Amino acid sequence: MKKQEELNLKFYKKMGAFNELAYILDSSNASGNYTRLNIIQFLPKAVINHLIETLQLIQNNQLYDPSFLDSAEELSVFDVNFITPYFWIDGHKTIHMDDLKLLLIEWLEFRSS
Repeated sequence: MKKQEELNLKFYKKMGAFNELAYILDSSNASGNYTRLNIIQFLPKAVINHLIETLQLIQNNQLYDPSFLDSAEELSVFDVNFITPYFWIDGHKTIHMDDLKLLLIEWLEFRSS
């Protein structure tokens, strides 16, 4: 089972008013703090890749740059933090880092399809 299905998240594509393709992460049917994961849809691929790399560093007990969460414009809008082993959004323990990494990889694959 894919992580998105396990968390009750839906990925879909939608044509916008100006004929641009939008990628949507619908968290409206997710339970609890998983509903906060819709912020992922606003992140550019470069930020998602950096986030995956950062999660990998954390999982391997290696040094990482925590200022990345503040310096990435799209993430700075939200109050996001790594408090091992969870990723927190707006002061709420949202998702285990292992699950977040898998979800981000699925999202990137979806956006590349």
